[in-house]
Amino acid sequence: MWSGWHKNYIVKILLVRLDGIGDALACTPLLAALRDAGHRIGIALTPRNAAIFARDACEWTHVLERTAWPGHGHAPRDVERTVVEAAKIGYELALVASEEPDAYDLAMRCAPKRVGFTNGWEKPLKTFATRRKLDRAIVRTASPARVREHEVQTMFRLGAGLHAEREPSVEAGRLRPLVCELVAAPSGIAVQLSPKWRTLGIDRARLSAIVRELAGIGPVRLLASAQEAAEIRDLGLQGAGIDATIFDGAEGMRAWKRAIVESGVLVTPDTGAAHVAGMTGTPCVDVFPQSANVRADMQRWRPWASPCALLVGDRDAPIVAAARDLLRRTEWQTAARS
Repeated sequence: MWSGWHKNYIVKILLVRLDGIGDALACTPLLAALRDAGHRIGIALTPRNAAIFARDACEWTHVLERTAWPGHGHAPRDVERTVVEAAKIGYELALVASEEPDAYDLAMRCAPKRVGFTNGWEKPLKTFATRRKLDRAIVRTASPARVREHEVQTMFRLGAGLHAEREPSVEAGRLRPLVCELVAAPSGIAVQLSPKWRTLGIDRARLSAIVRELAGIGPVRLLASAQEAAEIRDLGLQGAGIDATIFDGAEGMRAWKRAIVESGVLVTPDTGAAHVAGMTGTPCVDVFPQSANVRADMQRWRPWASPCALLVGDRDAPIVAAARDLLRRTEWQTAARS
């Protein structure tokens, strides 16, 4: 336990998470604990994940555009704007949930106290450089093969001493409002489209067949970003009575989250969609790519607070059977409660 702050002292906290959608969502139980302890929270995100939390989840939101490749870091104008905003707000503490050097530099300029991660002796030079920027350092492994806890549990360690909760919440009813506003009752099946299906060994023909099989279980809704709209056309499902929805921009992301939460089950490769499901309680068939570290990846990135089936993707992965089982279990539990 860190004694840098008394647990009854209310703090203005900046949470820095300059990564992807799933990375940001892994902070949801931490955010819930900090909010319920009375702290005032701001968050630094990127355009990629800026709308991933509900509008009122944080009091302040700062969005920083990433510098175009081959550059590093984030747009100087956005960094300077965030520093000015932070000074006006008066953050007292920054929790650095990212491991990018730029995130630590931003935290140093935005708050007088900082908590973040180092990799210990696995990366001694990086650890030395990072440790100098922190008031409290938490050691985490840099090796995917050595991961022994969920990313949520790792992120939760940032808040030690700032609240009284011993473990991150697994109550979807508590976490859901931080991710998605009020939604309709869940029904049907959502399928997240992504180029990742092909990296799983599931080509378009096989994915099309899977979607048609799922349509035999219940109504299917295909989900795709504007950048992945061609995935819908390439499946050749026109006229099959299968709904397809394309989402774009911040409001599109909010609608995409609602579509996931309103589904009876989500079928997806391991993408941000699985983590939305995991924080909102939507049952999820989460398909991981085969790799030497696939079991560790499942441990680290499985949907956190929802019923789920974790599969290793290939052409013969039992995706339809897993979706059917989750849908039946959800329907049985809903009937039992009514």
